[in-house]
Amino acid sequence: MQAHIWLARLAITLRQNSEAERSIAAAERSAALAGNHSHQTVLELLRAALNWNRGRVSAALEQAQAVLAAPDETSKSWKPYARVLLALGALRRADLDTAGAYVRQAAMDWALGNTYGPACAWMVVQTTEAEHGAEAAAPLVEQVISPGQDRERLLLADPAAAAWLTRFMVRRDGRSAEEIAVTARALATRTGNMPALEAAARHAEGLVRRSATDLLFAADHHPDPWAAASAREDLGVLLVAQGASQQAITVLEHAATGYFTAQSPRDVARLERRLHRLGRTRDQADRPEEPGTGILGLTRTETAVAELVALGLSNAQAAQKLFISRHTVAHHLRSIFKKLRISSRVELARTWMESSR
Repeated sequence: MQAHIWLARLAITLRQNSEAERSIAAAERSAALAGNHSHQTVLELLRAALNWNRGRVSAALEQAQAVLAAPDETSKSWKPYARVLLALGALRRADLDTAGAYVRQAAMDWALGNTYGPACAWMVVQTTEAEHGAEAAAPLVEQVISPGQDRERLLLADPAAAAWLTRFMVRRDGRSAEEIAVTARALATRTGNMPALEAAARHAEGLVRRSATDLLFAADHHPDPWAAASAREDLGVLLVAQGASQQAITVLEHAATGYFTAQSPRDVARLERRLHRLGRTRDQADRPEEPGTGILGLTRTETAVAELVALGLSNAQAAQKLFISRHTVAHHLRSIFKKLRISSRVELARTWMESSR
């Protein structure tokens, strides 16, 4: 069973989701045949990580929370990764207070050299940048991108880190950005150009070279829905810089849909601001997604509002997170209540929780 567990962990890291599914199922069968229930929490965490890879964020966070609450000693060494998932989930929802609480523990895990140290470091970097800005995050970024095994381990822990770090350094130190892209390419080559690592390398290279071809390849081939949306956003930004604003609007619309699918209202809000600056009207901004893609039939903005309110945020707090007015939040809530045939925030929270399972 241990072999299946470690194969699943490797497949999850490399975003080989089908292989991970098979390995987890094999481990579950082995445990059932042996009557061994000591690894149930570990298997639950692997399921959480697999759901995260597939963009099933709410299910992943519910499972990660269960792992963190489990009392058994077997799962103790795996709990740092549960905290990573919960922190990144909070970050995507713009819940920086919750993310910060997990960051403090993750910083300890990183300092103690935990097995999931690179993932913990990556989470600390992202949350610090979101909460305190680029200047505060810069020393941490310099630390995690220093040449050597740690940088490679980080890019393997989350292939999407390559583009994020490259983008960060392009604005500060072009040579360091190039070095990150070179490391991402070396990893992709060494591992036989696995889809996730190849997409990560092309994404980083596209940022360094300002190559629309590379960014489009990354957007089309990232197995991770969030990473694919990120590549499409970078492509849209490049098109704007090249003066192709109308084409950029279409690309950024698709990026927003990708972030919406990945349940990341923080990123959706940023895309809405980008699109607004390009002259897109509110009617366009709030139109429904393609049939069947919206959560509970809501638009992107309604979904972002519903998710934050379901988490317990007030109208004012949700407005601040989404960079819209309290009156706009109230307008969307009325529309949400009508569409879902509910009449209170309590019902919204219950409905939202049930829809995320």
